[in-house]
Amino acid sequence: MLKKKLRQQRDRHERRKAATHQRLIDAARDLISARGYGQVDILDITERADVSKATFYKHFDNKETCVRELMEQGFDALVAELLSAPRARPFDPDWARASFERAFRWAEENRELMLIMVGGAASAELNAFGRQYLATVIERTLINEFPQQTLSIPPHVLAQIVTGMMIQLLGWWLENDTGYTAADLAGFMLDVLQRGVVAETVDSHPPEATS
Repeated sequence: MLKKKLRQQRDRHERRKAATHQRLIDAARDLISARGYGQVDILDITERADVSKATFYKHFDNKETCVRELMEQGFDALVAELLSAPRARPFDPDWARASFERAFRWAEENRELMLIMVGGAASAELNAFGRQYLATVIERTLINEFPQQTLSIPPHVLAQIVTGMMIQLLGWWLENDTGYTAADLAGFMLDVLQRGVVAETVDSHPPEATS
């Protein structure tokens, strides 16, 4: 009986701890979405979550570690959504286009959060985390979707290329009024991956017929 009571008390404590941890992350998300990363400090987060700063430091070392976990939760949910979407065959172009479009729309919906990673004033630590996370997901997807002999570039190299493209494109798109939509960017990404950057042209000087 005593062991059971102690276990129940321990379980309640862990649930309260987990709830407080998530409340701090949710508070950070709400504040950053409203104000931007640079305008939010730890006191703001603790006041929104209705906890003390001492409690914050029991869960996180600093603001960046809190926001890193916030980003990771968002990325994990997005990746799970994309990878669970039905597709006709491995790396179905329609699935790839829809996945790129959903990723760009998610970035647009979470603009202030994404700018922490890709914007001109991005945190170096969070920028590095985001790049590594994206590269890891892309490499794993390439390995799962393509037989190795069909890729002309090693998956780990191609993952870095695609990651660089997406990070640069996202930063430019989110920080400027480009006039392009998420669907436009998805199309550009797929075109580059499928066909490269040189448009097909019609040869205006066909070879002469030989006698």
